Amino acid sequence: MVRRHLITTLIVVTLAGPLAASAQPAPRNEAPPDPHPARNEVVRPLGPFDEVLMLRHQYLDKGAHDIYYQASRFGVWPWYERLGTRITGQWQVVYPEGGEEPLRDEGYRLARYASLEHWRYTRGPLSQTLAGNGPNLARSGLAGRLRREVVQGSKGGYFLQGLTATIKPQFLPGLAEEYEQIGTGVPGPDDDVIAVRNDVEQPGVATIALRYARIEKGSFERILETTLASVWPYEEKLGARPIGQWKVIYPDAPSRTEESHDYDEMVTMVRYASYDHYRAMRRDQAVLLGGNGRDWEAWRRALDTQGAATLEETVEFLQGFDHWSPPTFQPALPERYESR
Repeated sequence: MVRRHLITTLIVVTLAGPLAASAQPAPRNEAPPDPHPARNEVVRPLGPFDEVLMLRHQYLDKGAHDIYYQASRFGVWPWYERLGTRITGQWQVVYPEGGEEPLRDEGYRLARYASLEHWRYTRGPLSQTLAGNGPNLARSGLAGRLRREVVQGSKGGYFLQGLTATIKPQFLPGLAEEYEQIGTGVPGPDDDVIAVRNDVEQPGVATIALRYARIEKGSFERILETTLASVWPYEEKLGARPIGQWKVIYPDAPSRTEESHDYDEMVTMVRYASYDHYRAMRRDQAVLLGGNGRDWEAWRRALDTQGAATLEETVEFLQGFDHWSPPTFQPALPERYESR
């Protein structure tokens, strides 16, 4: 009953818009908060690798992932976007390779912050120094209560630093060769020449491969360099879309893992059009999709280099909601202030 009441309240607030939000009464026996507006400095210049991401895991009631997402999308995330956070998405763990049906939903959320200091300023009362305490904060609190109603726990979160991918045009020139068709059927992976034409786009459910790896100490920068130079260009040609590759960091905050003297930790996320698309791009199959040109040779060498530095790797598959921070309009309240 409590959950149903919270869902109904959230929907009413969301659909009725900002006037209804500002008219929400304070909880029983609690006075309305004193107004705390905010003004802001210019954006703080930071280096390209100062950005910190939080990849947060959730265990949820069975069938509750959509409730959790809707509460985030229409209640929590607008407030965090106002604080300068940028949300990448919320996804549910799926099991296309089989396994026992889980008794609860499992999800991940990826959020981006300009720096670790920025992340700290989005926590608790400090957030009001960035964006005040208007109805957008109250709505975020209401939606947060709804999310907690369906949460069963968490493995924790990874703090990440590295590279969040930016999709941009790429030019992979064709080889100056001519080809003659010698038959039909699927070529063998070891054929001397594998040149391809492609069929129309195939429908499917977008799927993210979340790779967690333990890698040799100090090898992340070298791995990232080969990813940018040779892995992602070939994979983007085949239709995959990288989300990012990051090293796990360990600030003075609750984290999913602890730093090891024996290895570093790395997370890589790539989007595919479907699980079948992911399978078609595995190391032994991708050549049939994209040909064995020099870009394929560079891709294979890069994977060899990365494999030599990888001590352990696991893959989870995610499906859900790519957010990418759409525009938001949160009007200012009709109030006037002066400095004390």
